Amino acid sequence: MLRDLTIQNYRCFKDFHIDELARVNLIVGQNNSGKTTFLEAIYLLVKQQNIQAVFDILNSRGETSLQIQGASSQVNRIKYHFEHIFYGHQLTPARSIHIRSQQEEQLSLKIQASPKNEQVLVPAADELETRFLAWELIACYNENAKFKISLLPNATISSFVSPQSIEKNNNYSSLVGTNKDNFNLIKTTEISFKELALYWDTITLTPKEENVVAALQILEPDVERISFTSNPTNYSGILIKIRGQNNPVPLGSMGNGMHRILSIAMAAVSSEKVFLLVDEIDTGLYYQTQTYMWRLIFETAKRLNVQVFATTHSWDCIAAFQEALEQSEDSSVGKLFRLSRRGEDIRAVEYTPDELSVAVRQSIEVR
Repeated sequence: MLRDLTIQNYRCFKDFHIDELARVNLIVGQNNSGKTTFLEAIYLLVKQQNIQAVFDILNSRGETSLQIQGASSQVNRIKYHFEHIFYGHQLTPARSIHIRSQQEEQLSLKIQASPKNEQVLVPAADELETRFLAWELIACYNENAKFKISLLPNATISSFVSPQSIEKNNNYSSLVGTNKDNFNLIKTTEISFKELALYWDTITLTPKEENVVAALQILEPDVERISFTSNPTNYSGILIKIRGQNNPVPLGSMGNGMHRILSIAMAAVSSEKVFLLVDEIDTGLYYQTQTYMWRLIFETAKRLNVQVFATTHSWDCIAAFQEALEQSEDSSVGKLFRLSRRGEDIRAVEYTPDELSVAVRQSIEVR
């Protein structure tokens, strides 16, 4: 379990440290305080020796562009823009990204930009063209160089080199594919049917299926079962069996809240012994159901040894978190941290369960 985190020169974090992390951590703060960036940093750190995480982050942020080549006007190359992951939105050899845990020495990631002056031939439509490589990013895990990425002058990707020096020639399907592991990052956008189906493959006909049904029962107590069909759309391929009804009901007919709670529950039980990261966890959920959601998360996190990091803007979500924490047998299972920003400095302010209880009862602003 991650007990502390240091972030240097990653996006808005110039030099940040947070300590005494809990099993379940709720991160709050004003807009542009770094909540989503905080989750991204954890995702990059815990997905050790997998450079795909960087591409995942760029893709989710929309920091990509499409390049059209050839007379047929087919999109055959996606460019990834790397300058925005660095503090100040620019690459500089004097400033490297460093994300690490001081207590868990094996958790360390450093991304450094090094000037490069090289010309190479790369495929372009039906011919080869000369490209000038201006930068080389070196991603080091645990102080050992694992991946090198060559960039054009505008900080977009040109080639990918693995530890075995196998050039991918701009073929990134293996880097940005839909394969899932136990490091789950849930963004505010809805998870697609395909992604949920991949989760379901590891859950179906196991005891974890009961946990997912229990989560859906937070919003609809009469849910009995869930099933996936071959229909590859976001909603109509997911069916819910409701007690007393002969025919299954499409998930899409039950509101966005059901889709959100399903996504969180499936990701949580698939994250056994690792991490679950959820941005704006309350999205689509009615405030009266959020206490039950937090109870489920506390119980699942403890039982499956999952560490949870979630963000919110919502006072209702904070109040529900505090209520569920107060009802828990172990109040140390959860903590709230507020990210406070003054100029370039961002720091974490911790609220103990007792302090949070007082704040909620007296309506003291903690966001």
